[in-house]
Amino acid sequence: MLIKPPASRLTGGTLSLRAEVVIDGHPDDCFYSVPAEFAGLADTESSDCFLVGLLYPAMRRGEDIRVEGTVSARLLHNLNDCLIPLLAECDPRLKPVAVTAAATCDRVRPGARAVGTGFSGGIDSFDTIRRHFVRPEPDGFKLTHLFFFNVGAHGIPGKNATLESIARQFRARFDKLRAYPAEAGLPFVPVDSDIHKFHPWGHLEVATFATASAALFLQNGLRRYYLASAGHPYRDLWHFLGNGGRPDDIAVLNPLLLPWLSTETLDFVDDGTLLDRSAKTVLVADYPPAARHLNVCYGHGGEDGNCSVCRKCCRTLLTLEILGKLDDFSGIFDVEKYRREARRLFIAEILAAPESDLFAAHLRALARERGVDLRREVGIRDLLRARMQGGRLQAFIHGNALLRKTARAFFSRGTNPATPRP
Repeated sequence: MLIKPPASRLTGGTLSLRAEVVIDGHPDDCFYSVPAEFAGLADTESSDCFLVGLLYPAMRRGEDIRVEGTVSARLLHNLNDCLIPLLAECDPRLKPVAVTAAATCDRVRPGARAVGTGFSGGIDSFDTIRRHFVRPEPDGFKLTHLFFFNVGAHGIPGKNATLESIARQFRARFDKLRAYPAEAGLPFVPVDSDIHKFHPWGHLEVATFATASAALFLQNGLRRYYLASAGHPYRDLWHFLGNGGRPDDIAVLNPLLLPWLSTETLDFVDDGTLLDRSAKTVLVADYPPAARHLNVCYGHGGEDGNCSVCRKCCRTLLTLEILGKLDDFSGIFDVEKYRREARRLFIAEILAAPESDLFAAHLRALARERGVDLRREVGIRDLLRARMQGGRLQAFIHGNALLRKTARAFFSRGTNPATPRP
């Protein structure tokens, strides 16, 4: 894989950085861009962002990387000596590769003073904001900027999405989320890119590298970047990895990966991994702006507010209910719809989930801690339907018209439209 020197261009109110890349002998290109008002953040000299964004594809393909531009000396050393061997050891699909560069730079950018994190409106985002903006923090650690990246979370180009449709969704979500940063007085910076066209495996496989690449594009002004954890605490991560688990979500490895992605200027910090998602929700529930701006939904894609019946909405709403704060969030959730259509079966699914379902296990633990008996909230039908969801018995019933009709009659009461019936 060849990454040619990048070129910057300021046009139409946007600063873009573009580099030609050659993968398996086929030429292509890649870009990152930011509104002109934030151009001072952009690093237009190094190829660090392209190198990190393309590392995973190179390792999946087994292609060495040659960078014709300049890269961080620290990053180059860490990739070759630490990160690449670590990744190849953790995931047999990734092959050891060598990275070389035409030039290296080991200087610290004196103007890099910004401290940032990504803002999606979710529990993890608000927990990081609570920790590093709401609470007192010394200079150099207190949040100064919030960011929103188009690097894969809004879709991967393929059969059902194009780069253009993904970019439209990215802009729509950004516009939806602008209210909280404006209220908090924090600059909200969108970064567009097409790096995700090189990630056909899906965003969860490469999220750490994709996010880090966008942050590295901003390292001329960005000194520290908090990557909010995915809601699993250290104790669960070490147990999972210690038992030979291979994560589908690369963020599980963030405590191991992020130190090796830092440069002389930009320090990546894994944030919030001491707490599980339920524990974070307990703290975020006491932050009043969250009751106006929390956005956790994937049922609506986050553009039309919270649907209140998808799994992420239900997980948040049940946690708030256990805390006795459900009605406090009625301005951004349809609480009655949740109670009417989703609550009972979701509780049954939480009770039926195995211990390996960490989100469910944390919710059950929170309920026990708060003296809430979830079992009193559901009936036998709900528990049976929950245990069948996605299993072999459900597939067998679906394949038999008579059994399917009988099952629908049996489960007709308390149907949850957010979850398919047997």
